[in-house]
Amino acid sequence: MNDNNFGDNMTTIYLIRHSVRIPSSRVEDIHSSQDKTTISEKICLSVEGEERARILCNKSIFDDVSAIYTSNCVRTMQTAKYLLERLDLTAHIDERLDERRTGKPNADIYPDWFERQYLDENFKTEGGESQKDVQKRFSTVIDEILNTYPNQTIGVFAHGLAITFYLLKYCKLEEIHDKQLKYSFNGNVIFDKCINAPEVFKLDFDGNTLINVQVLEFDDLPYRHGV
Repeated sequence: MNDNNFGDNMTTIYLIRHSVRIPSSRVEDIHSSQDKTTISEKICLSVEGEERARILCNKSIFDDVSAIYTSNCVRTMQTAKYLLERLDLTAHIDERLDERRTGKPNADIYPDWFERQYLDENFKTEGGESQKDVQKRFSTVIDEILNTYPNQTIGVFAHGLAITFYLLKYCKLEEIHDKQLKYSFNGNVIFDKCINAPEVFKLDFDGNTLINVQVLEFDDLPYRHGV
């Protein structure tokens, strides 16, 4: 079933934030010679996160998905696997869809780092990425998808900051407060809350032009931050 109302020449991309990951309180300590980014990529879903992923991927809105992309992280692949299995698809794993690189710890120096990265597209710390950096790499994947799968429906499983940074290419940040984001598209508010786990943004493109953004809500997936 194609859920858009814009005719037969549209490409639909579902941007899906991963489900609830295992909380840090369940990890006693980490002894690893690998860097912080590699360790972060291995963080898995919690038991609750697995169930919420299963519920999401059984939604009929995804029946027409013809290709699935995921970031290079365990938790996105764990979220996507239910849809991969149900639709008998294979995954395109792409590190350009990964979450923003944090760089050196900065919360003590910039306690408002979260807000800063939305208000200043160039703000970043040593070794980390800015909003603009993330948007640029994320956009290259979306552009490739649009050129490879015209007039089809694609699922992209990624991360909260990466997705919302990408959306700022098209949306206006109306307000940000205590990690609650208020976004508008073409003058209409389309998002006004903290991001859910999982969260689904439905994007409709006419060629390479974004013409509609919609946040999908599900009664059986109430708000759960889940970082």
